[in-house]
Amino acid sequence: MNETSAQGTPESAAADGRLTSHRPRIFLTCLLCLGLLAAQVAAQSILVSPEQPDLSVPAPLRIEDGALMLSLEDAVANALERNLGLVVERFAQEEAELMIQQNRGIYDLFTTADFQKLSDTSPAATGLDGALVQEFELMDLDLGLEQLVSTGGRVRLDWDNREQETNSLFALLNPSYRIDMDLTFIQPLLRNRGKLATNRNLLIAQTNRSISRETFELQVTGVILNVEAAYWNLAESIAQLEVAEESLDLAVQLHEQNIIRVEVGTLAPLELIQSEAGIASREVEIIRARAAIGDRSDVLRQLMNLERNGDRWDLPIIPTSDPFEQPETVGLDEAIEIALEKRPEIRQQRLALDNRQVDVDYFKNQRQARLDFAGTYGLNGVGGDITDPDFPSDGDYLDAMDQILNADFDGWRVALNFAFPIQNRTAKANSAIAEVNYDRSLAVQKDVELGVVTEVRRVARALEASLEAVESAEVARRLQERNYEAEQKRYDNGMSTSFQVLRIQEDVTQARSQYVDAVAAYRRALALHYQSIGTLIEESGVEIVD
Repeated sequence: MNETSAQGTPESAAADGRLTSHRPRIFLTCLLCLGLLAAQVAAQSILVSPEQPDLSVPAPLRIEDGALMLSLEDAVANALERNLGLVVERFAQEEAELMIQQNRGIYDLFTTADFQKLSDTSPAATGLDGALVQEFELMDLDLGLEQLVSTGGRVRLDWDNREQETNSLFALLNPSYRIDMDLTFIQPLLRNRGKLATNRNLLIAQTNRSISRETFELQVTGVILNVEAAYWNLAESIAQLEVAEESLDLAVQLHEQNIIRVEVGTLAPLELIQSEAGIASREVEIIRARAAIGDRSDVLRQLMNLERNGDRWDLPIIPTSDPFEQPETVGLDEAIEIALEKRPEIRQQRLALDNRQVDVDYFKNQRQARLDFAGTYGLNGVGGDITDPDFPSDGDYLDAMDQILNADFDGWRVALNFAFPIQNRTAKANSAIAEVNYDRSLAVQKDVELGVVTEVRRVARALEASLEAVESAEVARRLQERNYEAEQKRYDNGMSTSFQVLRIQEDVTQARSQYVDAVAAYRRALALHYQSIGTLIEESGVEIVD
C-alpha cells in the first residue's frame, strides 16, 4: 500500500495538473464557441435590398491557415446577400412592383387612328342622282385621344377628316372637305363613380406590394434565425468535439497509469481491459462529433450559398464571434405589445384586411344602377370647290380648317344613360361574398394575433427555463469535476478501481456536454425570443432598404 501510494502520488499530481490546465480552455471554448450572439448590433448595419444581387461576385470571406474564419455578422451578411430562398423572394418583390406599374396603365393615354379610302360607281336610280352613272370617291382619316380620369370618367377628343368627290351635278362642293372635332366627357354618376371604383385594382396592387415586403421581411427573419442556429450549432459541435477529446485524454491518462501499475505488479492486468474499453468508447464519440461538424458546416454553407465549384465548400469553418456581451430582454407584457406591433405576420393580415375592405366598398358600389352623364361639344368645318355656275369658287382643306379655328360652326349634346338589372343578383352576390371575405380575414387576423401572443408566452417560458438550465448545468459540471478529482485521489491511493474512475469520467464528460447543450439551447431560445417579438432583424444589426 505504501509503495503504491508512493508511486501514485506523482501520477495523481500529474493527473490533477492536467485536469486543472484543461479546465479553463474547456470553459472558454464552451463560452466562446457556443454562446449565441444575442442581438449584438453591429457598428455598421447590414443592409438588405429587395434588388437582386450579383451572385457571380464571390462572397467576401476571411481565410486564414486553410480555414474559413467566420464571424456571425459575416455569416448573416453573406446569407442575406446570397441565400437562394431570398433570391426567389426578391423575384416576388419585383413582380409586386411590376403589378403596380401594370395597373397604372389604366391611366395611359389611348390613341386611335382609322383610315379608309373607297371608290364606287353605280347606275342612276332617279333623276336626282345627278348623273346616269354616279361615280363616288371617299377618303377618311379619323384620329382620337382618350384618357381615363380618377373620378371614373373618360375624356375623348375626336378629329375626323373627310375628302369626298363625285360626278353628281347636284353636289354643291366638289371635291369637298369636312372636318369634325368633338370633345366628349362621360362620367358615371352612380355605379363606377369615384376614385375607389376606378383605382380598385391599383389600390390592391399597392397593398399587395406592402404585403410582399412584409413577406420579404419574414423571409429575412427566417434566414437570420436559421443562420444563427446553424452557426452556433456548428460551434456547439466543435465544442462537443473538444469535450470528447478531453474525455479521451482522461481515459488515456488512466490507461497509462494502469500500464505502469501492472508493470510494477500493483494492479491486476484485468484493469487494462477496463481502461482500453474506456478509450474505445471515447474514440467513438470523437468520430460522431467530427461527423456532426461536417454536417452542420454543410448546413451553414448552404444557407450562405457558398460557391461549390471553388475550394470554399471544403474549407473548415471556424466560428470567431465573441459571445460575452450580455443581451437585454424585456418583460412578458412589453414583449407581447412589441410583437403585436412588429411581427410581419400581423402586419400582413392587417394589409390583407385593407384589401378586403376595398372589395367590400367596390362591390357595394357595383350594386347601384348605372347612370352616366355624357356631354359633347363639337366644331365643324367644310371646304371645297363651289360648283354653282353663278358663284364659282375654288376651295380646299384649309377652308374647313379656318372654320374650325374660328369656331364658326359649333354644336353640343348632353345625355343621361340609365340601366339597372331588375334582380341584380350578380352584384348582390359579389357584395355578399366581399363581406364574407372581410369577416373571414378579420377572424384570421385575430387568430394570428392570438397565435403570436401564445408563441411569445411559450418562448418566454422556454427562455427562462433555458437560462435556469444553464445555471443548473454549470453547478452540475463543477460538482462532477470535483467528484472526479476526489475519485482520482481515491484511485491513486488504491481505494478505487478503473471501472469506477471511468464511470466518474463519463459523468464529468456528460456534465460538460450537458453544459454545452444548455448554453447552446439558451442562445437559441434567445434568438427565438427576438424572433417571436419581431425584433430579430434590428437586434442583428440588419436594415432592410427599399
